[in-house]
Amino acid sequence: MSATTLYFYVDESGNFDFSASGTKHFVMTAYVTTEPLFAATRIARLKYYLLSQGVGISNFHASEDSQRVRNQVFEQLAKLRNLTAHTLWLKKDTLRSEAKSAAAIYELAGLEMARIAGEEANLRNAESVVMVFDKTLIYREEQAFLSKAKAVLSELSHPFHIYFHNVSKDFNGQIADYIAWSHYVALERSEFRPLAALPPELTKNLVSLEEAITLKRVTPSATK
Repeated sequence: MSATTLYFYVDESGNFDFSASGTKHFVMTAYVTTEPLFAATRIARLKYYLLSQGVGISNFHASEDSQRVRNQVFEQLAKLRNLTAHTLWLKKDTLRSEAKSAAAIYELAGLEMARIAGEEANLRNAESVVMVFDKTLIYREEQAFLSKAKAVLSELSHPFHIYFHNVSKDFNGQIADYIAWSHYVALERSEFRPLAALPPELTKNLVSLEEAITLKRVTPSATK
């Protein structure tokens, strides 16, 4: 296999509210592709088509898009290639009190994503790794997480780069949003249609995860 760059676009679904009004679950998804331009072009083409049809969409966001728009996004996801996804979830009420913060959850899930990135890079003989995390944390928290993530990825024998971007402004980030949301609604309210609409490559589980905080990998069968 020829050397390549793996791009990991990481987004989350659920919130960091630990009160009774908060979400019961937190989901983090890494959408992985070697062809970000190909994927972005397909999603961009859909956006501009919708604009020509009178649908004033600025970006795709699964929890806010109409069902008509979602259906068309899922159609495009089915046509993508050279991709996979990793999804981690946790039930928030199982967390220890000291772990109930945005920074703590992000570190637990994000560092596991960094470990997964390293494993996948070695498996695919990747030339380099790019990880783009959603810009959720404040700057101080970002830097603390970045330091730990770099320590995890420093074991790789090739370059890696980690960024914090507003993933909603990147078409690949919007793909990650759709994957995370699909798993989230299956967990949160037993809504399985979005998950079933994803191609198998985006629901595969390559790593089994069991930790004391009940951070687990989600599969379609695990939610039924």
